[in-house]
Amino acid sequence: MILNAKHQIASLISKATSEDESLCFKSLEVAQEGHGDIASKIGFMLAKKMRMRPVQAAQEVAEKLKPHEWVKGVEVAGPYINFMLSDEFYAEAVMRILQDGKEYGRGNSGKRVIVESPSVNPNKPWHIGHLRNALLGDAVANLLQFRGDHVQRMDYIDDLGLQVAQSLWGYLNLDKEIEGKADHWIGHEYVKVAGMVEKDEVVKKSAEGILREMENGGNETAEKARWLAEECVKAQYETAFNYGNYENVLICESDIMREIFGEGIEKLKASGAVTHETSGPSKGCWVVKLSGKMRGMTEPDKILIRSNGTATYTGKDMIFHLWKFGKLKGGFRYSKFLEQPTDGTAYITSKKGKAMDFGKADLVVNVIGVEQKYPQEVIKHVLDVLGYTKEAENFVHLAYEHAWLPEAKFSGRKGTWVGHTADELAAEGKKRALEKVKTGIPEGERETVAEEVAIGAIRYAFLKIAPEKKLVFKWDEVLSLEGDSGPYLQYACVRARRILEKADFNEKVGAYGFNAEEKRLVKELAQFPMIMKNAAGKMKPHLVSDYLYSLSNVFSKFYTNNPVIKAEKEEEKKMRLAMVSAFNNVLSTGLGVLGVPVPDKM
Repeated sequence: MILNAKHQIASLISKATSEDESLCFKSLEVAQEGHGDIASKIGFMLAKKMRMRPVQAAQEVAEKLKPHEWVKGVEVAGPYINFMLSDEFYAEAVMRILQDGKEYGRGNSGKRVIVESPSVNPNKPWHIGHLRNALLGDAVANLLQFRGDHVQRMDYIDDLGLQVAQSLWGYLNLDKEIEGKADHWIGHEYVKVAGMVEKDEVVKKSAEGILREMENGGNETAEKARWLAEECVKAQYETAFNYGNYENVLICESDIMREIFGEGIEKLKASGAVTHETSGPSKGCWVVKLSGKMRGMTEPDKILIRSNGTATYTGKDMIFHLWKFGKLKGGFRYSKFLEQPTDGTAYITSKKGKAMDFGKADLVVNVIGVEQKYPQEVIKHVLDVLGYTKEAENFVHLAYEHAWLPEAKFSGRKGTWVGHTADELAAEGKKRALEKVKTGIPEGERETVAEEVAIGAIRYAFLKIAPEKKLVFKWDEVLSLEGDSGPYLQYACVRARRILEKADFNEKVGAYGFNAEEKRLVKELAQFPMIMKNAAGKMKPHLVSDYLYSLSNVFSKFYTNNPVIKAEKEEEKKMRLAMVSAFNNVLSTGLGVLGVPVPDKM
């Protein structure tokens, strides 16, 4: 609604100045508190053209403005024109939110988007570093879906890595029975074998032999490795489901090598953008020339295909992204991997199965740690060199910094994740939340409430921090009912719902004179569509978190100073109930995009 108001005001300014409406729109911003509702800096923008000082230009434009039902008053403050919105605007804003319900602010972009996340190696459980990737990827996918995009949540499974080979060596030679949760068991197995590899050359050579068989494919060892990797991923997904994360499709590296690798190599060779070196250190290799394309390159020639015909990591990733953007004729077959609790079937690439409509993306988003910035930049630039300029522009590396517990850092090989997994984080959160949940809640419901509070608190704590900033997880802050936390927002939503349950709420309201605190709440609610559009465009869920925290603070002040159910006048009660309902709609929708559940009670 604020966006609509800005368009209406831009139209007024355009008619008063004969300037293009888009220019007038750019002059507008939400005014600072005490300076109207919407401010225009058109005085600055037209001063030179009008041959006046900005203050004079603003005054002359203001005098030519025509009335509008949404504008109660206009005031010139120096070079700015401040617009005060009318009660009619505020009433219509509340009604729009109630009419649209969960659709309020939703877009209709219609792009095909791939969000790749979390792509954890299938040889260990998630620790909180992996959790940051998973939650960020999930929230970004939610944001893009809210924008109206058709999102494919895609998980890349590196089932041909050395870590899988070493884990399989341990399974075949040490402990041939998986005990407990598979990802934890395999993770411990990998730690043992990694330690043995460092000291025992025989074990090292044996594990490397397993890796060669895996890469060759079509043999019992390769089948066993694939089985072990899938068992690990299934266990990792138990963790994902506990946090409310789901996937649409899993792409396995072994299937990339079998199904699209050959076509991809030939396409790279035939593109004219890669060069076959006949001399020098890269003799026999196919390379892409990136000199002048990227800053700070130590090697301007990037090898995609080695002299023995095998692809480098970058080469394989390049081929995978050609498929993502629909630039290869070949594709994958898919089988059902598992049924997810609330979000349908997750599919996985396989030898058998059937063709499905994955890939062919307009936009590709890779959620990968900041340490992978250079390899991701290479992919983007190679796409451009290959002539796929549009695809390069729509290739996004969503980089994020590391997440830490104050007492721990993590290494899969060294096993420093032990005791600090995402599973243990959730369990500890539930334990702590149970201590805070009101004893008045029936015993049978306390467990559910505690789990929703814990998961909501953890998700919010991860998502409120900008991806580019390091995250240090502290329980005292995460589970606090005061300040910028998940439980604070959950409680605000529960409180709003209790108010509505106690009242006989009818959404039909009439004319109303809004006070300052009521206006501030409605104005904050009216910004929701712009916030969501901006957050989706920038792919930064923390912008939603910031907004929801600010909104909840405004609501708290409104509720404290403005009786709702016990309002003095009936029209006050009706409109304030409508505002509470609008707040509940917006807050619960925003929390839903962040994946933060709202308990029935707190």
